[in-house]
Amino acid sequence: MESSAEACSPPLPGLTGTLPESGGSLPANAAIFFDGYSISLDAVSVTVGGEPASLVAVTDLPSLGYSLVARIDPPPGEGQAIVIEGDFCRAAEPCGPTRIELTAGAADADAPAGPSGVSFDVHDHADFKSSGGDCQVDSDLSWWVTVEGEIAGSGEAPVITTIEAFLDDTFTDPVMSQSRLMNAAALTVALSRTTDVLDGAAAPEAFCFRATAIDAAGNAAGEAVHACKPCYYRKDPETAQPGLGAPPEPAWTEGDIYPGGTCDSGMGAGGGGAGGAGTGAGGSGGDGAGGSGGDGAGGSGGDGETAESGCSFRAPGGSGGAGTTGIAALALLACAALAGRRKR
Repeated sequence: MESSAEACSPPLPGLTGTLPESGGSLPANAAIFFDGYSISLDAVSVTVGGEPASLVAVTDLPSLGYSLVARIDPPPGEGQAIVIEGDFCRAAEPCGPTRIELTAGAADADAPAGPSGVSFDVHDHADFKSSGGDCQVDSDLSWWVTVEGEIAGSGEAPVITTIEAFLDDTFTDPVMSQSRLMNAAALTVALSRTTDVLDGAAAPEAFCFRATAIDAAGNAAGEAVHACKPCYYRKDPETAQPGLGAPPEPAWTEGDIYPGGTCDSGMGAGGGGAGGAGTGAGGSGGDGAGGSGGDGAGGSGGDGETAESGCSFRAPGGSGGAGTTGIAALALLACAALAGRRKR
């Protein structure tokens, strides 16, 4: 049987993939993501239309778990051929040349649509303790955060969604964040942590989650959505035994519906939204503390963000009147539909 140390041994150095893949295309101003172990761009060159160019490291985008992120400088023109080749391994451990061929599309200067909704579930499960050699970490609780939004269209830069958890509903005390490629209309991210992240708060309402979007060309959406109460919450009995890691998402039942949360049919109106989408990236990696900066929610006369017991929506501002009321009513109906979908 394979030992835990062998199971957790590092992979061999080398490039394992890129976004986009070789043979694909990308907007001229979009970043390229390189995945692998112990890789570098030091011995890698790039040409655009046969002419030398440079790969410049990107620091203003989440890395999505990729090892390296870079843009081409100067940016290629639409239709130009891009060739990236060389040895991605470090000089001490060469692994041979790799060739990547791409085609530049038109530059993407338009911000993506912001997320349309966010909701989350909480599972206070049996405490899992890592053995130290099993490639896992300790875990006492798990959150499943679902973001709804739009994927990139043809010729557009990929959309990156960042989920941030805050200890407060003013979004000034960040705890953790994770960024993922928005490759479906609904994206669910699992976050497992130990109880110390709760800072003494009760697990169901310890965090407010905020979702923002930016694309691989660096265009940030101007809107954010948030939720501060869960749809489902389950606490396992003290006698529950841990498994071989953080458990998978439970099969939620009606008994797990959290009072006053997204899926509670008797929910009341929640408070107004606070904290708009940040104008910068939500971090350069996967897990970690997210930034809290950005534009605030709109005031009376701007576009604001509103939360309905954990279900977020936006209604145009203004001086009020029947038009605004009607839009708000439609938004509430949309939230009810989202809650219905969450009752699976």
